Amino acid sequence: MNGQPLWPPGHALKLLQKIQRHESALELVYTSHERWPCPRLPIHPQRKPDTIRISVLDSSFNPPTCAHLALANSRPPRYTMKSGLTASALASAAELDYDARLLLLSVRNADKALKPGDATYEQRLEMMYLLSKDISASVSQLPEDKPESAHANVAIAIVDEPTFVGKAIVLRRFLRARISGLYPPAIALDKMATSPTSSEISMPDPRLMFLIGFDTLVRLLSPRYYASEAAMMDALRLFFSPVGDDCYVVCARRKLAEVEHLVQEEVEAKTFSAAKEFVESERVTLISIGADGVDEQTSSSQVRTKVALQDETWRSLVTSSVANYIIQNGLYVS
Repeated sequence: MNGQPLWPPGHALKLLQKIQRHESALELVYTSHERWPCPRLPIHPQRKPDTIRISVLDSSFNPPTCAHLALANSRPPRYTMKSGLTASALASAAELDYDARLLLLSVRNADKALKPGDATYEQRLEMMYLLSKDISASVSQLPEDKPESAHANVAIAIVDEPTFVGKAIVLRRFLRARISGLYPPAIALDKMATSPTSSEISMPDPRLMFLIGFDTLVRLLSPRYYASEAAMMDALRLFFSPVGDDCYVVCARRKLAEVEHLVQEEVEAKTFSAAKEFVESERVTLISIGADGVDEQTSSSQVRTKVALQDETWRSLVTSSVANYIIQNGLYVS
């Protein structure tokens, strides 16, 4: 790759090897600042800092696409903002955002293994870094004296877990340990000024909100990825429970260009019938990521296919930085 290296030589490879040797369950490869996931800007003044809402975009990133970017930049569903907000703040809750973002790559996928022609894990991590910069740049609208935003609070991590349930357990354990070391120094001084009793200073809990495509939702709700259907329901109840892993799933609507809208609704209804309990409890929801949004896994596949066929329209499916990376590294050529 031309230009300045993304990180020290061998940095990503060293962390990948730690994961693959099972010396670590999760490693942070990159953070936009040293205090991630704690925001450098104060949390919304009307919100109690009892949680840090972290969107988790978990994908194969082979390669990252414009759909990944749109999903990463999406705002939380309104109902997920209720916890920690005063009644007067609920009216403007839609203006709030995730406190932090995480781009997550699993080196052990339940369905996929590296194939000839695929980008290596190191290359995917480098493209994820480029995506993280696109995430920050695409929403930089704050005044010059306040250049930071929640969108700039981005990290990249690798994990050795194939399922969402397993990833949630690993992530929450890791994040709680990290926040316990990062959060108090950033907030304690402000709290001590008004409440000098240190016992009143509590550590916020990480709340994971997984951003996924429709095909991934289907897999999450498929009994074949669990020991049995009963085991699936038990695992999902723990995954979504406020007293369990306290996770949310935000799913991008699937674009079915050649099918009538009513058929699309039927596809969604069939999938959600398997998750009725979690839809009704507002733990699973669909969002739109724009008229041109597509499922991220499908669009990644489209990029690889179009590159191999020398169909230049693939460039419109990725950001310019990722397109340049693909060209410079000769990825996906037949």
